[in-house]
Amino acid sequence: MKRLLIVDDELAIVEALEDILSLEGYDIVTAYNGDEGLQRLMTSKPDLVLLDLMMPVMDGGELLRRIRAHPDLCDLPVVVMSAGRLTDEERRASSHFLAKPFELDDLLGTIAKQLPADGLLA
Repeated sequence: MKRLLIVDDELAIVEALEDILSLEGYDIVTAYNGDEGLQRLMTSKPDLVLLDLMMPVMDGGELLRRIRAHPDLCDLPVVVMSAGRLTDEERRASSHFLAKPFELDDLLGTIAKQLPADGLLA
């Protein structure tokens, strides 16, 4: 079972994604800011991160920079989900960008494309 880390400060979005993605067969870990996200990355070892950019404590851009700078995390797929625009650095560092609001099918397709072939659920 593939593990996804959702990092977003909007409780309703996190809960909805957690419910939907759990039903799709993913193991879900959540965090509500970049600092929590960094802690969860180290303890839960996710296969993919769904990351919002605009958050308190540590924003998603800083978390993305730290992921790419860490030798054990630098190749981890990170799908940025944001209503805002990405900087050039964030665009290069992310694996994919989904503009909020996004369609559920787009999210599921993006996740499937970003995970290794054995991560596709039948």
